[in-house]
Amino acid sequence: MSYLFVYGTLRRGFDHPMADLLARSAEFFTSAYCQGLLYDLGPYPVFTYSNLPEVSVIGDVYLLHNEHEVLKVLDEYEGIGEDLETGINYERLKLEVFSEEGIKISAWAYLYLGTLDHLKPIVGGDYLKYFSSLNN
Repeated sequence: MSYLFVYGTLRRGFDHPMADLLARSAEFFTSAYCQGLLYDLGPYPVFTYSNLPEVSVIGDVYLLHNEHEVLKVLDEYEGIGEDLETGINYERLKLEVFSEEGIKISAWAYLYLGTLDHLKPIVGGDYLKYFSSLNN
């Protein structure tokens, strides 16, 4: 049994093909947060881990029904193991995330490995709220 923490366009509430994949291949488990920071890359956010307790990223945790198949598709989508032409690179790592009730969950997450100096921070770490505020 494996969990996946998603924080951007794969969260519930977004109309995205990979969110549809999760809806078919996984079960929503809980809303959660993880220590880290979100940045606006334009069409989607990027997540970097931080050990600072005062910053967190809000997301959803899914229980993966067929971990290997789902992660293979998502790894390809995220460009894991590739140097993308865009200069955007990700790594999939297991992180500790916390449910709204404070329960610790070990979950896979995709972390951004690129430079941050040109990116706008998403204050509060909640891309769903941030995205909604941009479109209102």
